[in-house]
Amino acid sequence: MKLYDVIIIGGGPTGSTAATLLAQKGLSVLLLEKESFPREHVGESLIPISYDQLNKLGLVEEMKKISSRKPGVSFDANDGVNRSLWCFKSVIKDESYLAFHVIRSAFDKLLLDNSKKVGAEVREQYMVKNVILDRADKIVEVHATNAEGKEEKFESKFIVDASGLSTFLGRKLGVKKAYAGLDRVATWSHWTNTEFDTNLKEGVIKIVYLGGEKKGWIWVIPVSKEHLSIGVVVNNSHVKEKKKQFQDSEDWKKDYYLQELQECYLYKTVLKNAKMEHKVAMAGDYSYYCEKKYGENYALVGDAGAFLDPIFSSGIFVGMKSAELVADGIEANLKGKGNAEMDKAYVNINGAVNLLEKFIRLFYTPEALDFSKIGTPEGLLMFKKYEQTYSVFHYLLAGDFFNNYEKYSEFIDTIRDEKTMAKFENLIDHAHSALPKSCGEDFEEMYGEMTHKIEFDHKAFE
Repeated sequence: MKLYDVIIIGGGPTGSTAATLLAQKGLSVLLLEKESFPREHVGESLIPISYDQLNKLGLVEEMKKISSRKPGVSFDANDGVNRSLWCFKSVIKDESYLAFHVIRSAFDKLLLDNSKKVGAEVREQYMVKNVILDRADKIVEVHATNAEGKEEKFESKFIVDASGLSTFLGRKLGVKKAYAGLDRVATWSHWTNTEFDTNLKEGVIKIVYLGGEKKGWIWVIPVSKEHLSIGVVVNNSHVKEKKKQFQDSEDWKKDYYLQELQECYLYKTVLKNAKMEHKVAMAGDYSYYCEKKYGENYALVGDAGAFLDPIFSSGIFVGMKSAELVADGIEANLKGKGNAEMDKAYVNINGAVNLLEKFIRLFYTPEALDFSKIGTPEGLLMFKKYEQTYSVFHYLLAGDFFNNYEKYSEFIDTIRDEKTMAKFENLIDHAHSALPKSCGEDFEEMYGEMTHKIEFDHKAFE
């Protein structure tokens, strides 16, 4: 039986990135993916700092063919009256300020195919059933079933769990825990025949506050010039009450989803003549972390180790960056240098995740800071008063989670104290801190390079 250096569970962005980077280091890599790509997946908006990861993988030019561009984010009130626009070029001065919106079926396949090109062995439709970590010889034993249902055994010196929300090793090891106060449910579909407003024409993602006890929001992502991805995220308790209300419905998820959208200004403007592309999808119970993320012969990476919330589009980047850091740790481990490099990797990973948790909880406390109101006359006065504060938020929205995470974390802790703002002077570019009404991008430049034809697998939404 072949002994691999590394076996990876899961072929999403985290797993395929890990496979690519490890194979490029000359290690023998086997990736086991339970599905057959391309496959549908939610999570379609990247942040600018992802550009660096894609560039390291040599995929930027290919990305332009399958993606629309994302120059910023707009935070809107549910009635459409208040909004604030954050353009990434305010703090990023090269091409990477234009992030990407992706259709995940195409994006994930691009990354997985890239790992094959550099030498990783990829087996799709292989469902991992068991992993044995505690053999006396420290070799990892993996049992999986193939598409025909036949069980096969594989062995490696190290295993990476990149199984995403399945959290295979987290569940097996009993280390998966829920984040308190982040019990939310997401419901979404894709729409055509929409009417783009100014921000959507520029490729800007919209985050719409729902307010009230829902503690929720709506995402609006222009994944192409003809398609919008629109999702509703609210408290699980609210969804449970709505399910009771629609208990006699033939499709309660659709009825609930449409009711939420009808209460938003988008329904009468952007969606007034629109049509849904497929059935409404729903996902919940997705905010969790694993208390122990690595050991002598294993590592939990990306969503397999922790997932907070989709609000700031951070998941894919955190997964890919974590894969890079862990790949360095694995290389050192297999060269007999111990786990010092892995220790260092997870200090950075955990620091970034903890910072994100604080940032996300701040968003879900609009009484402390409501991003949509920064563009109002009252908000502008507040903006002038705390100009340094909002400039720092530009960096956070652009995805600067791994650099300076300690200072950013301290910043969020002390955001209400004016006297502490001086501590963050070195993170601020004052000349570009004012909030605009437009990012100044051209429609064709944001959408014109995308040549990929979008087709959905309707069976995936059944």
